[in-house]
Amino acid sequence: MKLHTSVLALLGFMAASPIFAAEQTVTFSVPGMTCASCPFIVESAMGAVQGVNSVSADSDTRTAFVVFDDAMTSADDIARASTSAGYEAELVPNDSNS
Repeated sequence: MKLHTSVLALLGFMAASPIFAAEQTVTFSVPGMTCASCPFIVESAMGAVQGVNSVSADSDTRTAFVVFDDAMTSADDIARASTSAGYEAELVPNDSNS
């Protein structure tokens, strides 16, 4: 019985462990970034989402590159944060985002 309880405890720990989390890097299209100050607002909004590790926004390409912990947040949450700040963001599909 002790072994059974120990195995269950270990499995529970493993399920909650961050070793199953993965760092994701995604690209967003942010067409509303039309001036030099826009990227700062987008970076601030996206960067405020818990689990976001880094954001780099570029008004010339109207894109934002985001690195985040997928155990803490999602691309949808990050896009919503940008949209709430007035800059609609849409995930750009690519092989690593699929």
